[in-house]
Amino acid sequence: MKIKKINLKSDILLKLAFLLFGLIPLSSQKLEPIIGIFFILLILLELILNKQKKVFKTKKPYILNALLFLVLLITLKDGIGISLFKKLEQMFSLLIFPIAFYILSKEGYFKNRMFFNIWKKTFVFSTFILALICFFLISKYVNPKYLELDSNFFQNAISDDSYFSRHPAYVSIYLNVSILICVNWFFETRNKRYKALYFLIVLTLSSLLLMLSVKIAIIALIISVNVLLFLKIKSKKIFLISQLLIISVFLIIISIPKDYNRFSKIFNSNVLNENTRYNSIFIHKQTILCATKIFKDNFIFGVGIENSTNNVNDCVREVFLFDKQIVYNSHNQYLSYGLHSGFLGVFVLCLALFFGLKKSLKQDSFLFTVYLYFCVVFLTENVLERQSGLLLFTFLINIIVNLRSFNPKFYMSK
Repeated sequence: MKIKKINLKSDILLKLAFLLFGLIPLSSQKLEPIIGIFFILLILLELILNKQKKVFKTKKPYILNALLFLVLLITLKDGIGISLFKKLEQMFSLLIFPIAFYILSKEGYFKNRMFFNIWKKTFVFSTFILALICFFLISKYVNPKYLELDSNFFQNAISDDSYFSRHPAYVSIYLNVSILICVNWFFETRNKRYKALYFLIVLTLSSLLLMLSVKIAIIALIISVNVLLFLKIKSKKIFLISQLLIISVFLIIISIPKDYNRFSKIFNSNVLNENTRYNSIFIHKQTILCATKIFKDNFIFGVGIENSTNNVNDCVREVFLFDKQIVYNSHNQYLSYGLHSGFLGVFVLCLALFFGLKKSLKQDSFLFTVYLYFCVVFLTENVLERQSGLLLFTFLINIIVNLRSFNPKFYMSK
């Protein structure tokens, strides 16, 4: 009996892979890497079952993105320890995702666009459900340590949950990426019902975002939304109205009473120098100053992954003496790469971001604003040091290569 070759014409495995990856907001920190592994395995399985496809002729964009991991290997010059091995293992998706998307490139522009749309719909749905769950957790949260209904109360209501526990900065990233997707959809559809739906989702996600009050996340979102509106709105009148609305929202935010408003401290010059226990602005300033000094002193090769956090924390602890059990990192992704791998690390990260912005400017305005968002958030957050930020960024920085407009010269038969 002749066995027929399996041919999944409906691309069910790849659809499942993107659907699964869109569920990341509803996963726990332990489940995130497992979802990433299944995403890769499903792509590899599809490659094994269906071989007669085309692939991109050029491998350069994927190689550039893979360098985000390879440049970290500079740290091996100082030897390898258990902590270094674990860190490289954690960041391995920076290498494996470019390979996976190179494999996906054989599906061509139209299918990759379809897969990406599946991910966006699933991701927005998952983030919306996450927001509702967060509201529920906040409504049930009781902690004598946080008696006021301020951002500290809201943040700890989520971080203290055994399953959904995440740093508020990463919850904010999920919220903001979904908001950008919905704003983009809002201007792409003419259906009034869909517009109303997207507006409702944005309103819900924005409410939670304001409650968490992660300053850099809100600032980065305002910048990104402004750029997205500039790219989407052709009417100058409508664009000016939208700008007035954004300015009005920002004024409302900063007008909230000081006891409940983390933004009020930004406009107080004295806060930068107030060495007090709960002054996050002072701590961020010190970590960045320390990281900058260490990077300048180790400009060529950095200090290595194992020493980066310890060196920054030791420097910060010379000034900030509260909560000694907390270990502080550089709080800046660019400086973090500089500490890990020297100038070359910073250069590769900036180059990957630059080409992502350049490719997406004409191909996908949503992705352009997402890359811009990450560029801003990287200024005060080590997004790539945790799986929650790493997986999402790695996915988004690689997908744009597969979304270039169809052109026969970019393809070759296997």
